[in-house]
Amino acid sequence: MRLIILIMAVLSLKGFAEQIDKPWGCYCSMLTERAAVDHPELRGGLVRATWARLEPEPGRFDFSEIERQLRLLPKGKNWSLAVYAGWTSVESDSAVELKRPLNRPQRSRPPMASHTPEWMVSEMKVQTFACPFRGYMTTMPKYWDPVVQQRLKMLMQALAENYKTDERLKLVYVPQMTGNGIEGHFNGVPHSTLLSVAGLSSGDEEQFASIWTEASLTAIRSTARAFDNKAVAFEVHELLGSRAVPEKIMAEIINDPMLENQVGIGMWWISGKSTYQPDLLELIEKFPGDLYGQVIGRSDQARRFPDGDYASVFTQAEQLGMRYIEVWNYEFEHRTHDQLLEAFNQHCRKLSAGSGE
Repeated sequence: MRLIILIMAVLSLKGFAEQIDKPWGCYCSMLTERAAVDHPELRGGLVRATWARLEPEPGRFDFSEIERQLRLLPKGKNWSLAVYAGWTSVESDSAVELKRPLNRPQRSRPPMASHTPEWMVSEMKVQTFACPFRGYMTTMPKYWDPVVQQRLKMLMQALAENYKTDERLKLVYVPQMTGNGIEGHFNGVPHSTLLSVAGLSSGDEEQFASIWTEASLTAIRSTARAFDNKAVAFEVHELLGSRAVPEKIMAEIINDPMLENQVGIGMWWISGKSTYQPDLLELIEKFPGDLYGQVIGRSDQARRFPDGDYASVFTQAEQLGMRYIEVWNYEFEHRTHDQLLEAFNQHCRKLSAGSGE
């Protein structure tokens, strides 16, 4: 009898997930006060906030940063939510700045500080490790720390209490304890550093993949259960120079009936090129679930695109089967490629026919 009830519950959840109103088309990667919000091809915008701003004290939540951005959202437009986790502090003193290649300019200021609240370390005593990022040393909590996961779950529940009934909210990203806080990579971090903080050494890469995958899936499930009526995305990158981690995560999502129709994969490095992480790119193209992306840069940054061809971004997105991409606000504000945006929206509208949006 219990087995029958369990099967019915799973089928009910699966059927409910299939009815989720998922986003499609071109969103702005950042909401601004300029013309981006008035562009005719703008389907919606990405709202970004750090965990540190959202929960300045344990259990005290402040969503004013989200509300400030939502005030820029025009009537009839939708939004996605990206909460940055990651480092708790950045050493800005030049004495701790890392050595840079000679062909890379020095930064005049450190990157955005404290993605994760400082009290996670000072009060909750979470496990951390020194992690270089963009030329600065950061203090990074371990994603697999049970306190990190518990507090992250509480954060997502608090956010859901405020925003899950907002019909304009179409997508929620899973926060990650990585350099960027949303993207799933540690670019520039020695493999030995990541292995050692997990108590591993060279040759134990498969064990690290299992540890990271379990932590990622815990955060994915916390986000999906809190926002049980919204589409969810987990951004993927290679880890330790391999596609093993994203491959494990993607397989688990597809094999879990409570996740497969709700949780999709994010790719924040669409460039039109096939030379960066080609093995992972091949894996993404074969992924049978929903795909969400963000363009790697502005169209005037020609070096980011093959032969400077910005249109190749949209060709690649269609080839991969993406239903949604976030375009830099520069394109909307300066009306650089309106025809490309219009064509991709039309393409996505056909893919999403019958979705109810």
